Amino acid sequence: MYVNDVLALERDIKEAVAQQIEAAADLHNPEATAFLHQLAVSTAARHANLLELSHALGSGAGAVKEAVAAAAGFLAGLYGKVRKHAVSRILRDDYTALSLACTAYSMLYTTGVALRSEPTTTLALHHLRAVTPLLMTLSHIIPGVVVAELTVDFPDLNQDASAAGRNATASAWSQHGEVESR
Repeated sequence: MYVNDVLALERDIKEAVAQQIEAAADLHNPEATAFLHQLAVSTAARHANLLELSHALGSGAGAVKEAVAAAAGFLAGLYGKVRKHAVSRILRDDYTALSLACTAYSMLYTTGVALRSEPTTTLALHHLRAVTPLLMTLSHIIPGVVVAELTVDFPDLNQDASAAGRNATASAWSQHGEVESR
């Protein structure tokens, strides 16, 4: 069941990113476009791996379809239609979806450990380690995208704002250090 939930989530991310790439031609932001292509490839690979695991664990097509239908509503609301919005909003939505994926993989990993399912544990950890750097990359890209978008309407803005945004985000993420075990 949990594998299929994450499978449905990845399927929705995959479909949304495919639509974003089509829209990216109009966005004129090479860094964001390159990231979207990277995200599309990695999401498709994770989706394929989860589908394989789901079948190996004996989930039938009905269970997969049920999970896909359940998750579709959440991300459809998150992404809406592919927006004719700023790139920063598209990337913000991707960040939100990837954050959800990280949480889902953490839960799937914990479930795999609890149920002594080595294939589930291995795949969940592998995917968690694959998604986390994507979030870090997005947190680095987004401030520059925001500044580029603002420059259109405010040509005299502080160009150091993107570096300040990246530094503030990095500092916020690192201020807590390691999470202590309880």
